[in-house]
Amino acid sequence: MFFGFGFGLRNSTWKSRGRRPVTPRTTVSTLNDDVLLNIFDWYRLHNTTDEDQGWNLERWWYKPIHVCQKWRHLILSSPTRLDLHLVCTYGIPVEAMLSHSPPLPIIIFYPEITGKTSAADEEGALFALQQRERVRRIQVTATTTILCNLFKAMDNEFPMLERLALHSSTESRTGLMLPEKLQAPPLRHLTLSNIAFPIKSMLLRQADGLITLRLWNVPASPEFHPTHLVAQLSSMSRLEILMIHFYTAIPNRKVERRPWSVQSTQIILPGLKILAFRGSSVYLEEILARLSAPLLSMLNVEFFNQFTFDLNDLRKFVHKIGEFKFCSAEMHFDKDFVSVIVDPDLERDGTYPLVVQVKCLPLDWQATCAGQICDALKSLLVRVDSLTLGFYKDDPASWQDEIDHSQWHRLLQTFAGVKTLQLTGGLVGDFFRSLKLDEGELPSELLPELRELVSRGWGHTDDAFTSFISARQSAGRRIRLVRN
Repeated sequence: MFFGFGFGLRNSTWKSRGRRPVTPRTTVSTLNDDVLLNIFDWYRLHNTTDEDQGWNLERWWYKPIHVCQKWRHLILSSPTRLDLHLVCTYGIPVEAMLSHSPPLPIIIFYPEITGKTSAADEEGALFALQQRERVRRIQVTATTTILCNLFKAMDNEFPMLERLALHSSTESRTGLMLPEKLQAPPLRHLTLSNIAFPIKSMLLRQADGLITLRLWNVPASPEFHPTHLVAQLSSMSRLEILMIHFYTAIPNRKVERRPWSVQSTQIILPGLKILAFRGSSVYLEEILARLSAPLLSMLNVEFFNQFTFDLNDLRKFVHKIGEFKFCSAEMHFDKDFVSVIVDPDLERDGTYPLVVQVKCLPLDWQATCAGQICDALKSLLVRVDSLTLGFYKDDPASWQDEIDHSQWHRLLQTFAGVKTLQLTGGLVGDFFRSLKLDEGELPSELLPELRELVSRGWGHTDDAFTSFISARQSAGRRIRLVRN
């Protein structure tokens, strides 16, 4: 272990031994308290790995306090400086640990989704929740039955709780509801999965310091109306990350029927940087119509299976975001979804600044959806000079039966400023041939600024590309063809 080594702090001391320097060693036992605390702090920050998700960070001090009485006294007398916690997790006799330990803040940590929580673990979590004045963080993944039992102990105020992450591992829709009286004024990070909010919940009303709010697999309850959500968000001026993913879509007629008890208000989230949404376009439009996020840098949207969209509020929303200035875009026509990705060159950790995706098939449906999305994002796409189209389709007959010329023409007219077009995937030549009019010619107004055509697909493409390039060259527009 690191602390067992007698490392030295060398002092440049000279002794009269042939003018050779002698460097006496200072052992750990002679270091003063301030130096030791700095060492402990360094060790604390480096004693974690990606595999433990950072949670081993909270148990670093368990071994050092058994090295000697001096270390034990120094560590336990500096709980705030060293951010000491007691971690209640799998296999830990929680009641015994809490009964024989200093009254440090508590972390309740049962994150596994494999049904690993035993009866003893459940009892330990329940005992820890009874010490609600000390609970600082909670992360629990368990069955609905276990969570229901834990919720009974959570129906109260937790005055120290800063992080709360609850996930129901039961796959079916359970109707699990967060405790109505649960309160946590210092809450900073909240993640819920497959768990609904009661309308009268005090948790969000008091969480004005919330930084991240992640709601996964939200049950499609009429109670979770966008007007209610916006009203809850109105006080969260520090919010930076907002993610809302529905399990299934709330019917449009229920979204459009606004509750009389909640007033429609405009809100500004000045610090919001990431907004992710999965659900119906009607629900998202209801939110964006009332929301302003001037510093937003990442927007990720996934719509459920639908054919037509009214994205007027999305159009207005992205137009007002100063950070959204893009120069490239991608459209992917996959097996069961179509996605529009703007400025993928700025990809960070597998995420993109702007993604709008629709789960749908067949190909003509995907093209129609992509056209509606691009129309809503037109103010951003007119500045794009590089466009990539990716195709999953590998059946030539699908191009003849599933889609007509006009759909592709309307789609590509949004990208009038594109200088580089890259085609990837199956049968890109068939796509290019499908752009032709009935007379066999490509419209001259299609991609008028195109200078480079890159083919990364397969299938017979020579005739499709050659005729297009020749026609453009005859009109005085030189196009470079690149095959990979």
